[in-house]
Amino acid sequence: MSNHAGVPDSTTAIRETHNTYWLCGKPRNDLLSAPDALLLYLSSVLRNEEIPPPECSLEAWRLLLRSLYPHWVTPILYGYLRSWDRAHLPPAEVMEIIRREYLIGKVRSVQMDQQLGEILTAAEDHGIRMLILKGPALARSIYSDPAMRGGCDLDLLVCPDQVEETEDLLVALGYRCNNRTFAVSKNFYHEEMFLPDKNDSGCLAVEIHWRCAPSAGFVTAVPPEELFSRAVTISTDKLTFETMAPVDALLHTALHMVFGHTRNIRLTWIHDIALLAGQLRIPEDWAAVRDASATWGARNAVEVGLTMAEVWTGLTLPQGFDDFDLWPSPSEREATIWPDLLRRDESIPSSLKLSLSALPDRREKIHMLRYLAGRTLKNLFW
Repeated sequence: MSNHAGVPDSTTAIRETHNTYWLCGKPRNDLLSAPDALLLYLSSVLRNEEIPPPECSLEAWRLLLRSLYPHWVTPILYGYLRSWDRAHLPPAEVMEIIRREYLIGKVRSVQMDQQLGEILTAAEDHGIRMLILKGPALARSIYSDPAMRGGCDLDLLVCPDQVEETEDLLVALGYRCNNRTFAVSKNFYHEEMFLPDKNDSGCLAVEIHWRCAPSAGFVTAVPPEELFSRAVTISTDKLTFETMAPVDALLHTALHMVFGHTRNIRLTWIHDIALLAGQLRIPEDWAAVRDASATWGARNAVEVGLTMAEVWTGLTLPQGFDDFDLWPSPSEREATIWPDLLRRDESIPSSLKLSLSALPDRREKIHMLRYLAGRTLKNLFW
């Protein structure tokens, strides 16, 4: 990590951070059941700061790895541990499991390159401009080794006027979409998923996005054209593609993690935020993040995301940006609806209120309520 604090001597901050924003797992926050010594060692690896491993039973190490599985973070751990002094590594059996997960990630990374390459070539032939989002883009832009950062699907941002053409292109490439949500409501939904041919087990699902953030009244619908105007080009030995500029990518990652997965957060996303923050120029990019967080409706999400990165990875915010009391306040609408976000998983009314708040008028809200009711009945009886 380019800008970090030392390994803490307590897990108090880590545990307190996830009292409200839960980590993924079964049960949620399952990772926090690990002994303090193992959590501190895990934090040291995410900081890439060598410390001796704790004296724990092999069973305790295995339970830790099991808790880490849904976080997709094991290849990241290997990416750091492989350069550490042998005296600071976990037991050999544990290290071998971590190495195998990394090797699986390496194979998937090659497959992802091939799949992305096919889609990007076809899009270029049809005059469709795309931004690659989330895992596939981050793996190839902020990680030294793409195999460290896996993903379960490919996320593509296109302008709304090219969504239907992109749908047709993916169908021609052998993908299928079981629910064309763009045609239902482009305001209520922000993405739709295309599944690969069942016979091609190496391919990932593809998600088309026409907005960069989930639907919510306080989240500004940043025009894709703005994001495209600030896009950066990434070139590897296999691919050349466009993705979000670092400021936009950090805002988007925080929104995706905190708004999209409030009670199901992965360590991988927290680590992404730390690496993205490390790319920001001081002071211009940090000033842009600070100001845009309020205009995007992402003020709370950015504070939560950066705070998690601080406690887990030792990220240190630059002077002048390290006191959130000096950042712009959340908009009145963001502050009003935030409690519904925190109750969304346990409250159907809160979930509906949050989603319907993005719709522009009463007519479209009634349309979506009828549509959702119809889908619910269909799922019950078919």
